[in-house]
Amino acid sequence: MLHRGVWRGRGLKSAGVLVALLTVPFANGAAASAWNQPKGHGQVIVKYEPVWQIHGFDQDGDRFMLPHERVDHVVSVWGEYGLTDRITLVAKTDWQDIDAGSKSYQGMGPVEIGAKVALWSHDGLVVSAQAGFASDSQGRNAVWGSPGEGEKETEARLLVGRSFGGRYPAFADLQLAHRWRDRLPDEQRLEGAVGVHLNPRYTVMGQVYAGKTLPVEAEHQSRWNTYEIGVVRHWNDWSAQAGWRAVVSGRNVNAGDGPIFAVWRRF
Repeated sequence: MLHRGVWRGRGLKSAGVLVALLTVPFANGAAASAWNQPKGHGQVIVKYEPVWQIHGFDQDGDRFMLPHERVDHVVSVWGEYGLTDRITLVAKTDWQDIDAGSKSYQGMGPVEIGAKVALWSHDGLVVSAQAGFASDSQGRNAVWGSPGEGEKETEARLLVGRSFGGRYPAFADLQLAHRWRDRLPDEQRLEGAVGVHLNPRYTVMGQVYAGKTLPVEAEHQSRWNTYEIGVVRHWNDWSAQAGWRAVVSGRNVNAGDGPIFAVWRRF
């Protein structure tokens, strides 16, 4: 996530905020930030995430040792384009090398398409809504699932963003989402991000991804709380991101962690 703007002394003249990949590890749902792309502008992000899994969380939220160490590799491609100043088109897919213990998978993941609509904007505060649709895949499309589980999915999301001026311009982004799944439990998600622009070249970010499956009975529910920290380096229309992501608590999920690497191209 990054403001597209011009650094001027103690402030940033913002013309929008770029996409943030607010996804839990292994999940194929993704959401843009609350800020829309200007008409005729967009960006593409390519992201690589190797995830090591030694422990898991049981249905009581306690850590336990997995039968064997697992390493998953996911390369995702995310695109966003401003159809109008109020409507932004979004699309995502990925390539997965997944070890789920009883099942493994190597190949393309689901394709997700959607649109984001700007609802309200005033004095650095923006509110948007997004809807998306994901096709079925033989890959993993849920943080708590195995490859090949689930089919088509739809999602509705409310996004709220706030930008701040000052010596170090900053932004905050909060999102609420509900995901309807075929042949898998539905999900509710709460996701957020905070970023600070240290100078025109560097931005530091902290992100959190939390969610749960429905119904809420403990023995059938999965929960996850994932934290991510990172630094973004900017070169005109290009940016590179490096960081670390970890599942710090949960229920009926693996406690995966690992680095993240991403390259952004704006156009």
